[in-house]
Amino acid sequence: MSSLKAFLLKAWVIIVYVFLFSPILTVIFMSFVSSKYSTFPLGGMTFKWYKMASMDENILSAIKTSLMISITATIFATGIGVLAALGIVRGRFRGKEILNATFLSPMIIPEIITGIALLSFAAILHMEGGIVLIVIAHILIGLPFVLTIVSARLYGFDRSLEEAAMDLGANEMTTFRRVTFPLILPGIIGGALLAFTVSFDNFMITYLLAGPGVTTIPIQIYSMVRFEITPKIHAVSTFIVLISMSLILIYGRVNRKR
Repeated sequence: MSSLKAFLLKAWVIIVYVFLFSPILTVIFMSFVSSKYSTFPLGGMTFKWYKMASMDENILSAIKTSLMISITATIFATGIGVLAALGIVRGRFRGKEILNATFLSPMIIPEIITGIALLSFAAILHMEGGIVLIVIAHILIGLPFVLTIVSARLYGFDRSLEEAAMDLGANEMTTFRRVTFPLILPGIIGGALLAFTVSFDNFMITYLLAGPGVTTIPIQIYSMVRFEITPKIHAVSTFIVLISMSLILIYGRVNRKR
């Protein structure tokens, strides 16, 4: 009976994974098909859609914009998130739980609500939509991931290592640089990679806050889909999937080394 339950559980897990990843695998597969339309029977295999996508100025410009926004937002979100994690985990002050919940709230609040709130805030400050406003929004949505992962690393941290370093004559800055920082670095890298992925893939908030002339790669794909779905869109989507998977693999490799 137990073997039957184990078999059914494995079968159910396989079905769930197939259901979740089949659309993604289909997009990747269709990006190599020579036929312009996603119909059966399929044509031969080709790389021409990737070549066409790499020669499209709008796509290249959108990728550059997305990378610039994501890298900037990741740097600020990581710095703020690490400092916030240190203060929340090790600090003793009133309202710490409320502050922690405030930092984590962008993970819970729907993105459309966050976008509308930022639009209202920008209107009060007489700010126009654009890259600056998008970067602020992406810092906001990336910060909870950095805070969560770094906080988890700090909660499992052996404080006796810091005490031993100070007993040997190291000051607080040296102890943090030589002991604390290397041990929490995998958490910092993991949080930064997640913040970058969330920023690079974000559509809803970016679409609401983007001003004239600001087009990220998710917005560019949306604009292309509105007119016609071609394998060139599949090629660009595959590129985004590869970036996300590469970041996950990089984090796994760094974490194993640490």
